[in-house]
Amino acid sequence: MTGREAEWKVRASGCDAQGPRMKDDAQRSLLQWLAPEFAATGLLRDEPWVQACAREAESMYAVKPLAIAAVSMVVVEPFAIDYLRQAPVLVVAAAQGMECFRPSEREFVQQDWHAAIQDRPKLRDLLKSYGLIRPLRALKGQAFRAGPTEYQIIQNLCDIPPSPLAQAIPTAIRKQHNWLRALGEWSETMCRRQQSAKALFEWAVCAMGEHAASTAGGLLDQASSVADYAAFHIDRFNRRWSYERAYRAAVEWHDELARASSEKAYLLTHKIGWNDVIDYGDLPRRRIIDGYEIVALQSGAVLHAEGADMHHCVASYAGNVIRGFSRIFSVRKDGQRVATFEISKSGFLLASGEFLQLPARKRSPYKLIQTKGPYNADVSPDVEKVIQAFISGLNEDTAAVG
Repeated sequence: MTGREAEWKVRASGCDAQGPRMKDDAQRSLLQWLAPEFAATGLLRDEPWVQACAREAESMYAVKPLAIAAVSMVVVEPFAIDYLRQAPVLVVAAAQGMECFRPSEREFVQQDWHAAIQDRPKLRDLLKSYGLIRPLRALKGQAFRAGPTEYQIIQNLCDIPPSPLAQAIPTAIRKQHNWLRALGEWSETMCRRQQSAKALFEWAVCAMGEHAASTAGGLLDQASSVADYAAFHIDRFNRRWSYERAYRAAVEWHDELARASSEKAYLLTHKIGWNDVIDYGDLPRRRIIDGYEIVALQSGAVLHAEGADMHHCVASYAGNVIRGFSRIFSVRKDGQRVATFEISKSGFLLASGEFLQLPARKRSPYKLIQTKGPYNADVSPDVEKVIQAFISGLNEDTAAVG
């Protein structure tokens, strides 16, 4: 090191010949903090561009770990800053998820970077050497977070076809930040649910990008909740859905889970387990009429599953079923649920929220209480006929026994 370089090192590091100046670390630039280390490796030059490039690099990133990596990278060559101006994502790739607080981490980033740019490669070749693709140039430095999750997200984005990825990346820095954060939540949730971090990732990239672009502030609330829903419905998830539609489905699903928890607690107060079979007496468990299958719903679990698939509140009738007031059946065609119906025997009365049994007439016939299709819709005439035939058959059986 020349005497002039040593003098510049002292000046840049915020010290004088007698020792450190009385200056708080928070007021020092990153270059001042790192100057002794850079000088020791022979990378600190007494040239005006060093300080200018370091200041610019530090200002490009909102989080300190990435700013440290950026400063470490731009001091190696006067043209290094040009690459970061064109593709700030290079710093995320170079840092590889490290926070760069350790000298060994900074040295690794710096040496690897210096080797990559010393022959002044074209930007496309430099991006390729770091495993990056061209659309990621659109991401601004201040949109990034530091750490392994962000690095993994950038790596996963490189597997997305360039055209849809370019369209998905939001333009505003805040929206880019929210988009990247949401993708991180998506991948982490998938992993927690024992799915691949890349599961439905392309859908998430595109749907979240479109939603962020169309939303004030680019908000992507509850990304982990949507991912949770998607992970549990991985084979049935509708890839044509918008993020907003998937979010509504996730809310409905989580509400169903909450209701199930409440329903389980209710059953336990009656000392009935979630999967315990509720006695329907002599009623058939299954019957086929004109190609339709009629199935008895005899536990809290199957009542809840019926309500979840049909999007109605049949599970809330568990109390009626336990008391013997209601008997509930599912109607299915080719394995698909098409209707739910409730029957009851005459001689029961609903009064003030309580079911009271009147003096029963011997072998009272069954009657239809209500029928619901998906989303509480009306059922088709064919289904109505099948249900009426089923109830008539029950009453005929009862009369025959009598």
